[in-house]
Amino acid sequence: MPIHSRHAAAAAGAIAVCSLNSTASAGGYGLEQHSARALGAAFAGAQARAGDPGLAIYNPAAIAGVKGLDLSVNATGVWSRSSYENAAGVLLGAVPIAGRSDDRNIGANAVIPALAIASPLTDRITFGLTVHSPFGLKTSYAPDSAVRYQAQLSEAKTIAAMPTLAIDLTDNFTIAGGLRVQYIDLSVTATIDAGGAAAASMVPGFIPGSSDLPAEFDGDDVEIGFAAGFQASLTPQLTVGGSYFSKIDHDIEGDASFDLAASTAGQTLNALAGLFAPSTFASDFNTPASAGLGVEYAANERLTLLASATWLNWSTFEDVSLVFSNPAQPPEILNQDWNDGWTLSLGGELDAGASTVLRAGFMYDATPVNDAFASPRIPDADRYWVTAGVTQLLGEHLSADLGLAVAFFDDRQISLPGVAPEDLLRGSLDATLETTAFAVSGRLRYSF
Repeated sequence: MPIHSRHAAAAAGAIAVCSLNSTASAGGYGLEQHSARALGAAFAGAQARAGDPGLAIYNPAAIAGVKGLDLSVNATGVWSRSSYENAAGVLLGAVPIAGRSDDRNIGANAVIPALAIASPLTDRITFGLTVHSPFGLKTSYAPDSAVRYQAQLSEAKTIAAMPTLAIDLTDNFTIAGGLRVQYIDLSVTATIDAGGAAAASMVPGFIPGSSDLPAEFDGDDVEIGFAAGFQASLTPQLTVGGSYFSKIDHDIEGDASFDLAASTAGQTLNALAGLFAPSTFASDFNTPASAGLGVEYAANERLTLLASATWLNWSTFEDVSLVFSNPAQPPEILNQDWNDGWTLSLGGELDAGASTVLRAGFMYDATPVNDAFASPRIPDADRYWVTAGVTQLLGEHLSADLGLAVAFFDDRQISLPGVAPEDLLRGSLDATLETTAFAVSGRLRYSF
């Protein structure tokens, strides 16, 4: 098989697992908006707060202290104002990429659900279960966009179920742990420069950009990780909490399909070298470990101060390796070389009356994306969250929470030279992406 055709096949498949990005989320492609109460304070102190099953997503020890069966149902709507401009690139170092150089609304609206339940088993042991979506994304670029060879539709969904036990070792110290059963589903479409692949393979009658080939990749997997946490009341006013969530290694398997009817060059390469035939693929893919530390300090009877720091082990996302069942499409390793990410948040709560609590917060969220590999598939950048929220008691057993957030992103500069193996058929690309994200979260909690 001609060398450029080999890269074309592998690069096409690589999009299926490299297209993860998120807008209104934690850095990388993580999601944090699982609790309106936590969101209202920019997630500050979430690891240190006890007696709330909805906060077990941030620290499994949070279920300790519930008085009876406790149910939390949360939904968060996220959307963004996202755009790119000045997009320009060259295919195979010679042919300018045709297509629109700017566009808006490349992100998608989404609803992030979360369910949590907890109940004491004994005076010192509490059982809990959370179901939520820890990672996810959806972005889309138009078929005539100048970035189309780097990205089109990218959608990832996860569901994680986490059964947990919390044990009060003393009146002031709790430990907890549980399993996280995580399902991931990827659905991605791509545009392949089959005309460029044919030209690079010395097939007459084709030039780069002359015969685009649509492709689609779908894969999924289920794996198991674990979570652990603690909470300690150091003084009557001061509580600290810490949590750890393990890395989960997924072995994604799925199907790759290519719309040969739409591309003469694709048909020709399929006939000559067996490229772009329907195929299955497999890929090792991990979601990162994370560790968080939170502090809750009761400054007085009405005011509570909150703070948190979280580290995410994104540096394990070094590369993506794809293996196709079609022997004409060899395995390919694509470098990502992400950095570890971290967040720092500060917040506060004010008791505004017998049945109302107000809160606000600020969070700095550092992106893990390596600037050298930044692409429109992962247009993540450092972001700054400003949040506000309220809790309202609606009865003896029922309460409601509302959280609001705006995330301001630094501009993401894209500068891909198109010389890496995975980019030979995608070409070079320069562009600027801008994003502002919004979130509205609501929760109902009923304590039986």
